[in-house]
Amino acid sequence: MAQKFIGITLPARLGPTGMFDQSTTVIQQVRSNFKNLILTKKGERVGQPDLGCDLWKILFDPLTEETLESARLAVAEAVDRWLPFIELTDFQINKTDDENIINIKCNYRFRQNRNVEDEVNILTNILGTATVSFGTEPTTVEGTNTFAQKTQAERDRRAREMENARRIRRLN
Repeated sequence: MAQKFIGITLPARLGPTGMFDQSTTVIQQVRSNFKNLILTKKGERVGQPDLGCDLWKILFDPLTEETLESARLAVAEAVDRWLPFIELTDFQINKTDDENIINIKCNYRFRQNRNVEDEVNILTNILGTATVSFGTEPTTVEGTNTFAQKTQAERDRRAREMENARRIRRLN
């Protein structure tokens, strides 16, 4: 029986069939889509200028609590908009010993199958480089999702506050 392919993995590379490397499981494809979303800057994709994540906008900002919250919002808003079939269940963001690097760890699960959870790690620095990696195997979990229970109104309010603070900082 021929193997069924779900989609093309990114970054594009030659696969064993002579065409682009393709994913064969939903988890593989979601991981590829998540990585592509985080590593794409808004405005970079021709024809879809809103595709991507605003994580790059905070690269040269000092790593304050406000900046870390901006990073969290950037990832959460991108996932909400472009990967609506998953929900973030946990979100941790920390400065590393090197003050110019932040480590973002997100857990997510599928909205249609809440028992399958996966983890993504994003390591980024002020030079604009980012590394995205995933947990070894998705896990089966039970429980509630406190992160996803935040209302859209709360996210919008926080985004407005962060944008206003950024504008004030630029004026000074």
